[in-house]
Amino acid sequence: MKHYIDITLLPSDDIGVHFLWSKLMMQVHLALVEIQNADKKVAVAVSFPQYRRKLANSSGFIGNKLRLLAPSVDDFTQLNINRWLNRLDDYVHVKAIAQIPEDVSQYESYSLPRKLGSPDGYIRRRMKRHNQTLEQASAYYADYKMDSSVKALPFIKLKSLGSDNEFNMAIKQKMVNVADSLAGDYQFNTYGFNAKAILPKF
Repeated sequence: MKHYIDITLLPSDDIGVHFLWSKLMMQVHLALVEIQNADKKVAVAVSFPQYRRKLANSSGFIGNKLRLLAPSVDDFTQLNINRWLNRLDDYVHVKAIAQIPEDVSQYESYSLPRKLGSPDGYIRRRMKRHNQTLEQASAYYADYKMDSSVKALPFIKLKSLGSDNEFNMAIKQKMVNVADSLAGDYQFNTYGFNAKAILPKF
């Protein structure tokens, strides 16, 4: 990763930061879908410079800044993120493409854990896939408990374009000791995530 773009959310009295995260991430997702390769991968990653884990006296929060990272300026030119965010002009500030500092000493990775939320979505899916009643599917998930470590993660509420259902996209940050940012896999999904990618933290 050589270049980055910072996008800052600008909430107002009537438009909250959580609502803006939903809108921003959906537009970023659509922009990344547009440039995906045949394997449905992209060269652009997302990171969250203000990411905060849940502590005893505070909840987890991803802040109000999204960072896009890419190997080259051409990747950002192809992405053309400003075109995708023009409807959010009053609520986001997009900085110009900049070079990642050379003196980075910390690295991180971001991933999307599998399970988040109540079992309602799993129950509906089981009813559909296995032609079960609500009672049968509910009984199957009677012992379901969300992993407490996943429950503590910050998340963004999104809507599936396919099913129109809302879901919580939990985001897990991991600090990485390996300082060689050339290691790992640098193809990202169309939300900009890859748990194996080592991203500079600055």
